[in-house]
Amino acid sequence: MKHFYSFFKTTPPFVLLFLISLFLGRCDSSNGSRQKQVEIQKITPLILRTIPHDNQAFTQGLLYHKGKIYESTGLQEKSGLKCINAEDGAIQANIPVAGVFAEGLVLKDNKFIQLTWRSGNAIIYSYPDLKNIGTYRYGGEGWGITTDGKYFIMSNGSDTLYWRDDEFRIKKRTVITFRGAPLTKLNELEYARNRIYANVWFNDFIYEIDPESGKVLRIIDCTPLVKQIGTLRQQDVLNGIAYDKEKDTFFITGKYWPLIFEVKIPK
Repeated sequence: MKHFYSFFKTTPPFVLLFLISLFLGRCDSSNGSRQKQVEIQKITPLILRTIPHDNQAFTQGLLYHKGKIYESTGLQEKSGLKCINAEDGAIQANIPVAGVFAEGLVLKDNKFIQLTWRSGNAIIYSYPDLKNIGTYRYGGEGWGITTDGKYFIMSNGSDTLYWRDDEFRIKKRTVITFRGAPLTKLNELEYARNRIYANVWFNDFIYEIDPESGKVLRIIDCTPLVKQIGTLRQQDVLNGIAYDKEKDTFFITGKYWPLIFEVKIPK
């Protein structure tokens, strides 16, 4: 401390001012670069068309495969698994799921996996006949699920995504951040274009995430879709993302929405 005071007593004022300005300049530069790092682009999807959607469906998971949209719906004693014609919205199969609150849905290796909220079971169905062929067990809550082709990627409503192997064992955890802060209430998930697209509960945005870093790269503003739906109740939230790889388009819907939107999300 003595040397500190001695320095200030013996150093000329103009030198002190120069050193202080240099220090402050570096701080400003550091803050500026930090702000640039967390700058997030907001984009709006282009609506291509709409198809009818069951407005009594409490949508939990959505996926597209070979001209069909598969939907997991929730609520206790109202849960189910549906197969929907992607051209006209006609329901081609509707399988009740008793005794659980169903959640996210994924198709991997010719098997559907349907999460449940608090039952600790993931239900396994054969493809394409949708027969129940078993379960996986897991701890905690189940919300959304997708796959990168190798691993299942699962959310539980927190800020963390869990990467699971084919035995549903956790192999990796990734904390998701938005502008440097943890992004919580991660819900329905879709893996597309080497990115993870995530709904966040009670939010009108879809978040595009880098799977490696967990950072949000862009936000897709879905308020135009919400406005087109019209009057919504609190529970009628945006939830449901499916990707058509051949056309590079997305199907988007929400809980109790009367429409499914097919949209183009700019790259």
